[in-house]
This record gives sequence, structure tokens and C-alpha cells, in this order.
Amino acid sequence: MRKKLTYTPELDALSTEEHALLSKLDLSVRKFVRESPAISNVPYRTRDAHATTYAILKGKFVVNENFSEHGVFPSKVMDALLRISNANMKIVKGKSLPAYGFSLKLEHMGQTTANFPLVNFPLFPFNNVKTFLKLFTALNEFFCAKPLGKIRNAVTICTSVIKTIPRILHPSFLKNIRLFMKRKDDFVLSQSYYSIGVYRLGNHLVKIKLVPDAVQVVEDAHYPEISVAEYMVRYGRFTAQVFVQYAYDLEQQPVNELHREWQDSPFIPVGALVFTSVLRKNAPAQELLSFNPFENTEELQPVGRIQQLRKNAYRASFETRNTPL
Repeated sequence: MRKKLTYTPELDALSTEEHALLSKLDLSVRKFVRESPAISNVPYRTRDAHATTYAILKGKFVVNENFSEHGVFPSKVMDALLRISNANMKIVKGKSLPAYGFSLKLEHMGQTTANFPLVNFPLFPFNNVKTFLKLFTALNEFFCAKPLGKIRNAVTICTSVIKTIPRILHPSFLKNIRLFMKRKDDFVLSQSYYSIGVYRLGNHLVKIKLVPDAVQVVEDAHYPEISVAEYMVRYGRFTAQVFVQYAYDLEQQPVNELHREWQDSPFIPVGALVFTSVLRKNAPAQELLSFNPFENTEELQPVGRIQQLRKNAYRASFETRNTPL
């Protein structure tokens, strides 16, 4: 039996320069969120990514009894919330690019155990923290800037994207682009969803995958806001399985090279999700929900240098969204 890798803080370490850029990102996120009502033409402040909520489902997470590390969860049955979203920074209406998010919140006795932001593409073309920080800061500032500022930020955005080309051309990334293109028109509830980065599971390192059970396609499948609600009315439930991959070797399962698939690491079933009700998605209580993975219990915290950038961004977005207009 192979030995699983264990967590070490060195996997998260950022340089002094990276921390300085992270502070700039914090300011740009706050500015974007403050101005988001005008940017998206809505009467409330939005998130600075995945702004559009298609649906919020409520249900349960049931941990498999034979899962060897079930002890990291406080209970075998937990409350679960699922926010289904579009990755665009602005609110989108009608049919849009099929870049979807499944943000999963697990709770026990009213307390958050874990938030897992998942997306329908398993890889990420940014490994360089400085490049990604500059890109994300420029994207936030682009929407808030005057014309000359937009040009300056557009140059930064283009430069940052160009730097990703070697990783996009990696065989693993190209393979997943092909697979994504084949399923891009699939119903939002029938696609699989992945953690972009790594999480602790106890003291081990894992990636997470959510795989829906058999899903019947409904009418208006290309319009998630309509089709998810229609599906839940017609069938009354949405179910899925949660799997993890363990890291055994950083060469085969790299933590900080997010453009590469993990090799030689099977998916192991962790538990089942059963969602049976739909919440009013734009109610203030739902719109202000936080899915910050750094609110997770210690044994389920994010791992990796790119993952660390989420901590400031989620906090800045949440705090600003909770400030009265």
C-alpha cells in the first residue's frame, strides 16, 4: 500500500513580493464589489467572480461508512448547500459561456465544516502567483477604470494570458480542452465538477471531484436559471457522488502545477449528496452567503500557493458585499 503525502506549510509559502501584490488585489476586489451594482445593473453588490447565481439547492451529505478517513467529518450526515453559478465577473442573463461553478457548503449543527468551490474544468493555466495576481487585479480594475485605465489594464490582461500559453499547450491541458468542448452543451446538472487546487483531508492532500448521478435532461437545458428550477420541480431531487484523489508523489500528483492532471491516483468515493429543495436564489440571505474555503475546519483547509490567493479575495468580497450601499 502506497504512503500518502502529508501536508507541510512550505506548500503554501508566498514571497514578500507576492504578499505585496496580494494587498493590491485586496483593494481592487473591494473597489470592484463596491461598484458592482453599476457594473451589472443590479440593486445589490455582487461577487467579483461567479457573480451570477443560477440556483441554490439544499440537502444532505452522507459520508460513506467504509471511507477510511470519515473521521475528518463531524457527522456521517451533514447539511449541504449548493450554489450553481456562472464564472463571469458580471451578471449574465440568458444563454452564456458554459463556464459553471458548483460551490458546496457542508454544515453540522449550524456551523460550517467545509466550503468547496468546484468548477466544470479540472485544470488551471496559472502556476505563477505573480502573473495571476497581476491578471486578477487588472480584471477587477478594468471594469472600474476610465477609458485610458481600461487600455492599461487590458495590456496587463493580455500579457498575463500570453504567459499561460506554454501551460495551455501541455498535453494534459489540451486533452481536457477537447473533452470540455465535447460536453460544453451538456445540461449544467449533468456535468462533473472539480476542485481547481488541493485540500487537506486530515493531514493528507487531495483533489475533489463531484459526479452527478444519472440526470434526465429537461427543456431549456442551455438556460441553467430556468432548467435547474424545472428539473427540481419535475424530479424533486438532484443527487451526486463525491470523490477524492490522494497525493502520493509530488511528481505524479503536483500541488502547485495546476495545469497538469494527477496521474496514478484513483478516485475514491467519499460520500453522496442528495438535494431536495430549492432556496430563493436572490434573497439577501442567500446572496450574502460565503463559500470561502478558508472557513473550513483545519483538517479540510486549502493547500497550495495559488489557493492562498483565495483567502484575501473571498474575505474582501464578503466584507464589501456586507457593507450597506
